Amino acid sequence: MSQLIVTAAGIADRNQARAILEGGKGILLDWDGCVAIGDVPHADGLKFLSRFQERIAIVSNSSTIRPRDIHRILAQAGVIFPINRIILAGHQALVRAAEVKRPTIVFGSLPMKALARDLGVVQVKCDPEIIVLLRDTRFSYESLRLGVNALLNGAHLIVSNPDLTHPGHAGSIIPETGALLAAFQACVPAQAFKMEVIGKPSAKLFEQACLALGIDTSQAVMIGDNPQTDIIGAKQLDMASILVRPGSSLSLADLC
Repeated sequence: MSQLIVTAAGIADRNQARAILEGGKGILLDWDGCVAIGDVPHADGLKFLSRFQERIAIVSNSSTIRPRDIHRILAQAGVIFPINRIILAGHQALVRAAEVKRPTIVFGSLPMKALARDLGVVQVKCDPEIIVLLRDTRFSYESLRLGVNALLNGAHLIVSNPDLTHPGHAGSIIPETGALLAAFQACVPAQAFKMEVIGKPSAKLFEQACLALGIDTSQAVMIGDNPQTDIIGAKQLDMASILVRPGSSLSLADLC
């Protein structure tokens, strides 16, 4: 499939984007900033999901919400979406930590820590061998001190996603996991510790979504709002991609 990147400047027109979309066997659709703002889906997002639902997997770098949460939110809005096609960076980061089975500190929300427990992550309060970094709205100076010293002592870092921010309501921005990672890296050089990034632009979420859809990555189209994660990640896999965000020449409504 040919690569199409629709930029905010409007390099490609609506008809070209629609042609790429119709030609793909599967659609990987970003959540926050694309379908929803602050985990509240908007009308265009719901319309797009309803029209193309059988071909869609939701692929998001969100690390504060669980697949079942998005399933419930969409159901309340009248869209019944399969939970196995909701692929989230935070959930997958915890799945990875559960696979490793080492003493782990999770920097994240209470629901995500509960999910970690349900998945079998071995959680500790000190001396971790693994640190899982999610978007933690309670992250503190003590969190930073604990984390950077664990990294200096050889802990392995699993990062849900590298985004610095995502769009909030009324044009605001929400600090993301990548901003917390930047604080870690300001204290400990990146080459001094081992790090695994789960979310986009890494290939893992794209591949998981395509597996859920039963297609090859070359048969999918990525639609997202972040050039650095959605678009670059798709390009690395030779996957077609469309950028849809405020100020872009396209909206989800244009693609319906």
